[in-house]
Amino acid sequence: MEKDQDNQSHWIELDKRMVIQGLLAERDDEMRVYVVTINTPPEYAGIHDRWPRLVRLKNQ
Repeated sequence: MEKDQDNQSHWIELDKRMVIQGLLAERDDEMRVYVVTINTPPEYAGIHDRWPRLVRLKNQ
């Protein structure tokens, strides 16, 4: 889900094998998750200027 400049929510359906790529960083006793972003696909350019990087999971 992304919110546009007017604070409107836009839900994007994903294939069940897709995940958002993130980085888990730990320092001292603090843990943070950073979402890896890419340029927004053209069809969603009006929603946001950055987009979460989606990764397809390998067949299990």
